[in-house]
Amino acid sequence: LTDALGAGLCALGQWLRLWAWGSNAAVGKWGVRDRGPYTLMQHPLYAGNFLILLGLVVIFNNPWAYPLLLLPFAYLYHVITDMEEKRMHRRFGADYHEYRGRETPRFLPALGNLGAALRTTLPFGWGLAWRKEYESCCGWLAGVAALEIYEGVLARGWAQNWPYTQRWLVVLGIIGITALSLRVRKSLPRA
Repeated sequence: LTDALGAGLCALGQWLRLWAWGSNAAVGKWGVRDRGPYTLMQHPLYAGNFLILLGLVVIFNNPWAYPLLLLPFAYLYHVITDMEEKRMHRRFGADYHEYRGRETPRFLPALGNLGAALRTTLPFGWGLAWRKEYESCCGWLAGVAALEIYEGVLARGWAQNWPYTQRWLVVLGIIGITALSLRVRKSLPRA
């Protein structure tokens, strides 16, 4: 049950990150992102990262992991967002001030803005979303596979867990080959 819940949290975090990139593909590098999930919260990419980490911690299922991993991560993102918001204010001035004036929360979604978030999602840039997020997706999937191997070996020992481990090693291999082939394809010059 914890494995399914953890994988679901990881998938939710990844979906939030994909949504953030794809719904703001037209904004480009030099603008305030205020579409899609940015109408719900100021930092959907960081919220997605936190959900992915939370999911991995739930799969790990060790009570010590919650305070040792989640609290420093939450504090780190608090510090990072303070610095980023100051940089955004310097860089985009009035546009960013207007966005901040909407009183959009930092990380927890303002569910009253869900309609606006859905309306501003289109056009959706699947190409940008995938280019930005395939590595993240491969990373947490590999983390899930590694945690499944760890849990199995811990519970049943290496020898008894070997058939189960082999399946997860195949999954890790597929993830690795996929990530590597996408990386190579990304580095090739476009015609």
